[in-house]
Amino acid sequence: MSVFRALGLIGCSLVGAISPGVLSPAVALVTAPPATAPRLQQPASVPLSQAQAGPSLPPLPATIPEAIAPAESGIVGLLPAADADIGIGHLRPRDLSFLDSEDWASSPSLDANWLQSVALPIYAEPGGEPWGWLVNGWLIPNGGEPLAIGRDAAFLMLQTYYALFSFPVVEMREDGWFRFQYTPAGTAWAHRDHLEVGELDLTVEVWEDRFLAMGWVEFRNHGVSQPLRPSPNNDDQIDTLIGPESFIEPLAFDGDWMQVRVTQPTDGCTFLPGARSLEGWMRWRSHEDGASLVWYPPKGC
Repeated sequence: MSVFRALGLIGCSLVGAISPGVLSPAVALVTAPPATAPRLQQPASVPLSQAQAGPSLPPLPATIPEAIAPAESGIVGLLPAADADIGIGHLRPRDLSFLDSEDWASSPSLDANWLQSVALPIYAEPGGEPWGWLVNGWLIPNGGEPLAIGRDAAFLMLQTYYALFSFPVVEMREDGWFRFQYTPAGTAWAHRDHLEVGELDLTVEVWEDRFLAMGWVEFRNHGVSQPLRPSPNNDDQIDTLIGPESFIEPLAFDGDWMQVRVTQPTDGCTFLPGARSLEGWMRWRSHEDGASLVWYPPKGC
């Protein structure tokens, strides 16, 4: 049996957040028996020029605890507040077919449990020395004691699918480095070349793709209205106002602009009598700081 299989729950106290390079002395540690190292995927053969571009894979920790399912009670931020920074996308499992299977409810990868099958080295800065690993549902800092995700410290994730939590990605660089938030106060860097190291491959999905796939977004600030314009980058002409009681379907993106089909008035997903639809463009991302102005109900209508 793979070491990524959960072997039961170990109770311990939950305390605040941690950041790369800073460990809270108040964190209650879990002592777990060492396990066989997780199965590592062999990197695909690539041209030498590409192979030199990314960082080499650091060695795994000398001692790795048995795989353990994160405690959902220690996962915070699932529904982002209107002013929360959700970044530019999220880090999630690449293959989500388990969410569509007939027995999806019994999948061992639901919610944050997919972290049991992950092996990902993390860094304090791009190109720097590795700070530690996310592996088997644990955060293992170099030279430090393993911390059980959601048990020894609060971890921050977003509910991005009906039964899946993922880490918000704050920024991505063209050289493959990306920064993601994993605690309420902590972020870490990782590299795209290491997304296929563990038993479960990972990917970074930008919000534009997630919104299109979801097919429905709503204003994060539920009390606002926004102009619907005939074309992107057009702050002069207004076709109509998109009110908070509207059904907004994303169609395409152009920078900070999103082409939408808007139906109003509605009550959630229910179109009210006299409702009509109109297509146009609206800002989905703040021009000032690039923050997303929209989100979606992950459980749908």
